[in-house]
Amino acid sequence: MNMTKLTFTLCLICFFAVPALAQQKPTQEKKPKSEILVMARASKKDNLINVRWGVGDAQAWKLSNKYGFNIERFTVLSDKQMLARPERKLIATALKPKPLAEWEKLAKADNYAAVIAQAIYGEKFDVSGTASNGVANIMAQSQDLEQRFGFSLYAADMSFAGAKMAGWGYTDTDIKKNEKYFYRIKSAIPSNLLKLDSAGAYIGMEDYEPLPKIDEVAASFGDKSVILSWDYARLKSYYNAYYIERSTDGGATFTKVSELPITNLNEKDGAGSKRMYYIDSLNNNMTKYQYRIAGINPFGELSPYTDVVEGKGKSLLAYVPNIRKNIIDEKGVLHLEWEFDAAGNEQISSFALNKAITSAGPYLEVMNNISPEKRSLSYDKLDGSNYFTLTAIAKEGEGRTSFPVLVQPIDSVPPAVPTGLIAKIDTNGKVSLSWDANKESDLLGYKIFRALSKGEEAVPLIDSVWYVNSYKDVLSLKMTNKKAWYGISALDKRFNQSKISELVELKKPSVIPPTPAVITKYKAADGKVLLNWINSSDDDVTSHSILRRAHPDSAWVVVKTFTDTTNTYTDENLKPEQDYEYAIEVVNLGKLKTRSEILRIQTSAAATDKLTLTRLYAYPHIDERRIEIVWDDNLPDVKNYQVYRTQVGGTLSLWKVLDAKEKGLFDAEPKINTSYEYGVMAVLQSGAYSEMKTVTVKY
Repeated sequence: MNMTKLTFTLCLICFFAVPALAQQKPTQEKKPKSEILVMARASKKDNLINVRWGVGDAQAWKLSNKYGFNIERFTVLSDKQMLARPERKLIATALKPKPLAEWEKLAKADNYAAVIAQAIYGEKFDVSGTASNGVANIMAQSQDLEQRFGFSLYAADMSFAGAKMAGWGYTDTDIKKNEKYFYRIKSAIPSNLLKLDSAGAYIGMEDYEPLPKIDEVAASFGDKSVILSWDYARLKSYYNAYYIERSTDGGATFTKVSELPITNLNEKDGAGSKRMYYIDSLNNNMTKYQYRIAGINPFGELSPYTDVVEGKGKSLLAYVPNIRKNIIDEKGVLHLEWEFDAAGNEQISSFALNKAITSAGPYLEVMNNISPEKRSLSYDKLDGSNYFTLTAIAKEGEGRTSFPVLVQPIDSVPPAVPTGLIAKIDTNGKVSLSWDANKESDLLGYKIFRALSKGEEAVPLIDSVWYVNSYKDVLSLKMTNKKAWYGISALDKRFNQSKISELVELKKPSVIPPTPAVITKYKAADGKVLLNWINSSDDDVTSHSILRRAHPDSAWVVVKTFTDTTNTYTDENLKPEQDYEYAIEVVNLGKLKTRSEILRIQTSAAATDKLTLTRLYAYPHIDERRIEIVWDDNLPDVKNYQVYRTQVGGTLSLWKVLDAKEKGLFDAEPKINTSYEYGVMAVLQSGAYSEMKTVTVKY
């Protein structure tokens, strides 16, 4: 075997050694994983199925070359019917590389087969060749086994005949068009040396599909050069290398730009470019060149050629304009000055002024046909923020464009107030805000404001600028406020800020039960019970219902439901000498319910309507900054006292519960010039309530 030829071949392909089968390994693996990788492809033209396999690391590769693989085929489907028992066919046992002597004929005709043979049998695996630095030098210093593994897999991707000689491929010609097969590849390595799970491929002739054509080929011509690019990401599972062909006779004949195919070297865990690029040198800028590309799959098949792209090289102007000065006068007119070597005047036809709202563009031409001799101009159609470039238009070839300069006129006018604000909230308190995007060209972003009670000043939710016209917020559903209000203001790049938009009211979903109603008075006589109560103070209450039951073990009965402010009711047609229990159930908009404390009424008891306190007084102690509340009664078996409190005009709500032995307390939190109302009622051991006695005092 010609070792000189082989060494030169290795030197060339070292720049392209990216095995296709190895690329199938999971990208999250930090270390190579011992596994078998399998792929298969049907050939409709030749009525056969090709199967390719390999291993995922160098050690498994070395052992596989020694012990080989076992190949089985199972016939799974026939005439689209699954067989009750798949038909097994043993294709090969301990299939491994052919002896070295059998490689000579193929290696002379196929450089890639020679690489595989050298990797498997060569005493030395020399990849240095004539290259002494760069990628080849780095790879030459790596471990010999890793080099053999990597190069042989790449070469097998380029030569299916070589892969079959190495025991890494098989062509099955015993095929029926109406059947589907499962090919299982098993390692023959003894398990005490290395355990490899078997792998397989499921395929039939009906799975044949033509190789896809490569799309989106582009050619960018420069000065005696062209950059070719094409869609790589979409087809990288099909093709692991590409041939680029060039024509200079209008596409009548094409020749390869390189005898070796082009392979992507920048693929890193799937994070590489979505396009592949190749730079080709041109002999001159006068000839029109045509290019086409074909992909190569791991079975050595060529894809259809791409559409032809063509073009000429472009001479590059030697002189570049340079904007040196820009001034805006009191009328808002821009005066621009630039430098350009006078030696280039004869090589250009004119200058053109370009404008964009960002330095990256896109730039639009706003002035043209500017004389080659001119070095200044005036322009008055300015936006809030402007980036300008100046292009020298070459008479022949490609012109040159200056670096951009930023021009900003004085601006103290704020953006328009944002409109179209919509606020939505879900049952978890997650708020979604959206509004119409402002149209100003110099818009910087937005400020988001929120208020948690009506009338309070809205405060910004974030210190920085918000750049999009939507925002997510979260409201605590445990807080007592039932609503929130949101507003938006806009800022431009000069930090001029608009007024806050009209606040949008957002009602929180009810997750907190309503405050309970309070039964303040009752009277039982003549088979009737008169109830008086204080309604719930919540503003999202939908109803108050009177509930009754005959004894604690019986079910509650809804006696009457009120959806207004009614706070008294007479329950009639009750049995005499019967004990009853009453409660008032409050329901809010969120369908949450709260019941009052249970009132137990003994209809047989006499003078239940006379259960009342004998006195109740409230004394303001200005010097001590507190109000004293005292009371007295002649009620027997008092369990406790319930004390209610509110500012005059408000609704009494439960404030304190005191033991029966306590008949007074202090309010230590009064406000100056404020009137307060207090209510007290006794709860007896029997469960009965006294009437509520109230008193008003001004502090």
